[in-house]
Amino acid sequence: MGTKFSLKDPNPGVWFLFNENDPSSGRICIRILNSAKGQEILKAITKKRVEYKQGQRFEVLDVDEDKRSQMLWDYTIVSWERLEDDDGKPIECTPENKAKLISENIGFASFVGSCIVKINAGYEVRELAIEKN
Repeated sequence: MGTKFSLKDPNPGVWFLFNENDPSSGRICIRILNSAKGQEILKAITKKRVEYKQGQRFEVLDVDEDKRSQMLWDYTIVSWERLEDDDGKPIECTPENKAKLISENIGFASFVGSCIVKINAGYEVRELAIEKN
């Protein structure tokens, strides 16, 4: 039997509980940025323009870092369930809320970062298993 890689869903998200001891606390689905999406984001945030200085023509790349950040986190954070604000109201899983939480809430950003580390560690373990076989 060969090694399997999905072509139907090549980059699925992985669900993480916000509190591993309390499944009712909610959960978040995270995925790693793949090469194809990375290229798509780079193309969307980069604009070329031409400048002339002392008779010389230069191509300059303008990069929209805010848009890059929003697109990156919108892709990486697939979804969440039972995430609430200070008043106990549900926080909708929108691109704006994802970017706001990542940029302004250290606890949320740290949690998402630890989820990404766990996903990467899982891929490393899989790679080692494939190499051994």
